[in-house]
Amino acid sequence: MEPRLVGRAVELKELVGRLDEALGGRAGLVLVSGEPGIGKTRLVAELGRLAAARAVPVLWGGCTDEDGAPAFWPWRRILRAWLATASPERVGTLLAGRRGDLARIAPELGPAAPTDGPEQRFALFDTVAGFLTDLAAPTGLVLVLDDVQWADPASRALLTHLARETADARLLMVATYRTAELAGTWLPGAVRLELAGLDEPDVATALADRLGRAPSAGMVATVTRRTRGNPFFVGELGRAWTSDPDASRVPAAVRDVVRRRLARLPDAARALLDVAAVIGREPDLALVAGAAGVTAGDLLDLLRPAVDDGLLERPPGRPGLRFGHDLVRETLLVELAPADRARIHLAAVGVLEPAAGDPDVLPELAHHALAALPLGDAGAACGWTCGAARLATAQLAYEEAARLYGRAQAVGAAVLVPAERIELLLDTARAQALAHDVPAAIGTCTEAAELARRTGDHAALGRAALGMPEVSEAEWLVTVQGWCTEALRGLPGTDSPLRARLLAQLAHCRVLAADRPGMLAASEESLAMAERLDDSSSLVSALRSRQLVFSDADGNAARLVLGGRMLAVAERSGSASDAMWGHLWRFDALLQAGRVAEAEAEVDLLEPIVVALRQPMARLHLLRSRVALAFGRGRFTEAAQLNDESIALALDGGHQGAAATGRSLRFTLAALTGGDPGDVSWFLGNPALEQSFTGLSRASYAQMLVASGRAAEARRWYEGLPGPGSPRIPAFMGMTVEVVRAQLAADLGDAGTAGTCHRLLLPYADLHAVGGAGAITTSGSMHLYLGMAALAAGRPDAAVRHLRTAVTVNDAAGLAPFAALARYRLATALRAGGRALDEAAALAAAAGATADRLGMAPLRAQVDAMASDDGGPLSRREAEIAELVGRGLTNRQIAAAAHISERTVETHVQHVLAKLGFSGRSQIAAWVATRRQ
Repeated sequence: MEPRLVGRAVELKELVGRLDEALGGRAGLVLVSGEPGIGKTRLVAELGRLAAARAVPVLWGGCTDEDGAPAFWPWRRILRAWLATASPERVGTLLAGRRGDLARIAPELGPAAPTDGPEQRFALFDTVAGFLTDLAAPTGLVLVLDDVQWADPASRALLTHLARETADARLLMVATYRTAELAGTWLPGAVRLELAGLDEPDVATALADRLGRAPSAGMVATVTRRTRGNPFFVGELGRAWTSDPDASRVPAAVRDVVRRRLARLPDAARALLDVAAVIGREPDLALVAGAAGVTAGDLLDLLRPAVDDGLLERPPGRPGLRFGHDLVRETLLVELAPADRARIHLAAVGVLEPAAGDPDVLPELAHHALAALPLGDAGAACGWTCGAARLATAQLAYEEAARLYGRAQAVGAAVLVPAERIELLLDTARAQALAHDVPAAIGTCTEAAELARRTGDHAALGRAALGMPEVSEAEWLVTVQGWCTEALRGLPGTDSPLRARLLAQLAHCRVLAADRPGMLAASEESLAMAERLDDSSSLVSALRSRQLVFSDADGNAARLVLGGRMLAVAERSGSASDAMWGHLWRFDALLQAGRVAEAEAEVDLLEPIVVALRQPMARLHLLRSRVALAFGRGRFTEAAQLNDESIALALDGGHQGAAATGRSLRFTLAALTGGDPGDVSWFLGNPALEQSFTGLSRASYAQMLVASGRAAEARRWYEGLPGPGSPRIPAFMGMTVEVVRAQLAADLGDAGTAGTCHRLLLPYADLHAVGGAGAITTSGSMHLYLGMAALAAGRPDAAVRHLRTAVTVNDAAGLAPFAALARYRLATALRAGGRALDEAAALAAAAGATADRLGMAPLRAQVDAMASDDGGPLSRREAEIAELVGRGLTNRQIAAAAHISERTVETHVQHVLAKLGFSGRSQIAAWVATRRQ
């Protein structure tokens, strides 16, 4: 009989409370931690007993520290436990439409769904979440994952996903782990119960249960001191006390107590326990018998003394035997010499090898073959390990695949020829990239490329260059560009899919270097070759490179055509991913063309495709498109929420660039609403901050500083931007950088730069301020920014014309925030010229009303300042500074008179120049003189 639970009343009450919440529709995850033997499993078993008494099913998924266990092992055991008890009707209902995905975890469910992309794991996790939610709906459900310190990374990732995505399910998940072997912060937000040792009264109770009588005070004190209240250790010492009349000599180390128990066994039983310990915690008895060279019947007879002593036990509800506690097995393994372990592993290989083609056997075979080395065949061990890695990839357990490929590399270095090593390295890099370990993948891909270069294998070098097309880090693109160039020189000049894709990748590599001529030439050649080959994968790569080539404002019409071409390819190939890109390119182009309603319709067409793909990056693209529309319409709260979701998805997937884009948008939102941009340490501490491709983030940060009244600080960022029209600015962000620069030039009084921005943006007057590769905002008609630039450059008549057009266009497009900004800027331009003051007042009032409705606090403050200030468009302070300038005072003299710094005076003077549309101090003096009259 299992001893009663002692000393855990508080923890059990917490678990029962969480179960009550789960049954009420509030799912939960509890992490129970502590040292080995502290009673984690026993506590959760008691919860399971109480849940079962309330007719709540409890499904267990124990983890194992054996390398041979397949990926998702604890979840497979949970599914198996459910299948063993569920009715056929219930199984059919809950698995309908899910069997293919769930078969990745439990192959006994049938053929797994095909793996059609690196993001397919999200679809699997989403399926599991839906399955468990439905399973829990009628009665509630408790899931137990025991010893998650041994769980494979994919299993822990699934647990994390479920904790986040099943909030409304009638589901309680409990995971146990050893504190010292797994960081307690691995799953933020979970409830944590860390078990401590029992105190003396509880130790006395536990000993009494073990001894059948009350222990003496001295015994309780001794046992408490030696065990520190660890329940397993308490039980072991109590057991020793009952069998050893001189128990005072029992060693303090409890493993020594286990050794004493092992020493009492017959030699045959002890030898078989060694074999069983090497095989696993719940060893396959047939494998143990085969490795030991005995029959299954003899095995059970020989192990009977170990079962009687409690060293082995029969798991409830399952056949076979398991070790009574992990510490028993660990003690056996510590005692076993390395050579003896290797021989047992090699014997296991001999038993398993005939079934190497069985996917259930292969991972375990690979484990034993690796563990047997240097005994056995290293080449066979490498091959089996690669096979196990491919299985893990098919199961979407990318971390396990990367680990196995890494093991295969270590073994295969001495037995594989260079070509085989290169392919193994590339397989490893792909698995590492899928596992979002980008630095490791880059290192492995580089190793493959260097080996290909040393051996003159240009095709392999080309495959290395194509190994991670989704990575767009600047240094990496420079490296890959060199590989592409070298591979193309070494490959035959004839058409081939590899050559076409390398040319497309070469164009991609030049995107951050802003090498448009090089991009154009490579992408043209790639597209022509792909069309001649009529190869869909080459054509998709070529079209994507062309989209990047035409991501500047001049390429707007071309991108619209490219989107249509990609949709035609998708119709032929049936690829949802290709269709997604086609709609995204059309969305960007239509939004930039100012055809906002058509762009919104394109997103509506995109959404069902993204839902069908069930991929996080596809979801991210959809979210960003929705962000752009919400932002443009002035639904800033919605835009912020969608943007936060996109950032979380990007970070989950290891896509730092996409996360940085979303975080930069927080600066723009803060500039418009006056809100908090959140933590900016990711930005200020970014080592790539001086690179040209960070220009838009820097400009947006400066824009936020201006809106919050920190003009002097903003000026430092503004002055550090690449110059207007700089070829160092990547094409896809060129327009948006110049748009923000125009606003900053106007607000900081930089008349010369404002004039340059006006000249640069004027050819695109009919477009809207939207990026050309992944639109995340629309800032309305270009005429708004042309008007701001013209006014700052001292051309008020041109400014008024632009701004009137901006009001009309933005109103027609339904872009209320930017129509309001255009009205305010138009009012400023009219007041600067001292004309149409009644119209200016009406425009400002309308802008203020929109600012109130949409929550645009900075605009509201500007309108209020305009309405209450006798200085016309200037604030009171600015009017005071203008008056002192009109008297002919220098900045130093003004600083002394106004009791402010010269730097502050300079900022005020620049604001006055910008607001009045002047280019020099003499114009300010003339304006002041006119107002005096």
